[in-house]
Amino acid sequence: MRPAPGEGWILAGTLDGVSARPQLDDDVAGMPYVLRIACDLAHAGARTITVIWTADSAPPSLEAYRNDVRLRGAALEIATSPPPGANDDAILVARADRVYHRDIPKQVAAAWKSSAAPVAKLPGDQYDAIVIVDRARAATLASAARTPGGITAALAGLEIAAGTLPYLAFTVAAPDRRALRAAEKLMVWSLRKQAQGLAAYWINRHISLPVTRAIMRTSILPNHVTVFCFLLAVAGGIVISRGGYLAGVVGMVLVNLGSILDGVDGELARLKYRFSSLGQWLDTLADDFGNVAYVGGIGINLQMAGVTWAMPLAITALACFALTQTTQYVLITKVYKSGDLAAIPWAFQSTEFLTSRPDGPWAWLKVTLPKTLKRDFALTMFVGFALIGRLDAILLVFSAGAIVFFVVFAIQFARNIGRTRA
Repeated sequence: MRPAPGEGWILAGTLDGVSARPQLDDDVAGMPYVLRIACDLAHAGARTITVIWTADSAPPSLEAYRNDVRLRGAALEIATSPPPGANDDAILVARADRVYHRDIPKQVAAAWKSSAAPVAKLPGDQYDAIVIVDRARAATLASAARTPGGITAALAGLEIAAGTLPYLAFTVAAPDRRALRAAEKLMVWSLRKQAQGLAAYWINRHISLPVTRAIMRTSILPNHVTVFCFLLAVAGGIVISRGGYLAGVVGMVLVNLGSILDGVDGELARLKYRFSSLGQWLDTLADDFGNVAYVGGIGINLQMAGVTWAMPLAITALACFALTQTTQYVLITKVYKSGDLAAIPWAFQSTEFLTSRPDGPWAWLKVTLPKTLKRDFALTMFVGFALIGRLDAILLVFSAGAIVFFVVFAIQFARNIGRTRA
């Protein structure tokens, strides 16, 4: 297996014989265009990133972007000719006249590592934004950039290692303002996750994605959104605890609104490369303590209405929930080095499990059923229960889910103890 490229080039200035658009300092979905491409390459493994300026005009300054934390320490430079090095060094090459899915460089890097072909890219002529070649061929691409069709011609006839298309992959040119806005819409739409829950797919993302697009050029950070959504959940729990039908409905609507908008923090993080361990933990803890808030509120509401079994059941369910989540916190901290519960590969809520392709009705049921236990689906269903005045049904469903998941997770943990120790 070949090593992944540690060097990235961004071909900019004149491409295919015309001035490349967007320009390097143009705002593309809330980030300077050159910084966005550089972050794409850095997150694919490039530690040195050079903008190869191919136009006759003087190259622009990149000083404002060199120390951006989103580059993960990668060096960002600009030059009018390719930097020196061994001819067989792998170079991750990006065209600065394309807008594309953020995960394409990672997928192309994976294809390069697993193949001996001289070129790695995604399959299809339209996916021409990112390629990996050796330094000698990369220099040829840079020289050919000024000629119409030169980059395509330089790659013609070479064996290509085709990478796997990311979920909702796209690559488009954006030579004018209208095309750029259409490309930004594709960028935002591609923020949907393959492992999303059923309600997220059918309802929540249709609300959260327009919100993300509306605020992507503001100074609002993902953690701001996480805290706001947590406060909505807490407010919902307090309202529910006041007692009565109306309090139950309004409170559950507030909790579900927080769940819907909770998608915005992850969308902003992926769109603007605002990832952090703190953000992962905030999101995880906000969801879990939000659950405690509304379930506690429901227990109080029902107790006030004379339902004597409500509080004992709520306490039992929340105890099971707390034990399960605390165990997962320990696992993701000590073993999987993450703040995201989906990092546990053998858990039913992991990305690996929820994106598996079912073969046959039993396999389909096995993959689909856990999605009905995800928070987005449960809260959407609970709003319906609140509307018909059945807070007791919400408590029963949550309690059954918490207790069953506690038992199943304990079994899974026991079965995977050796894997976890390893």
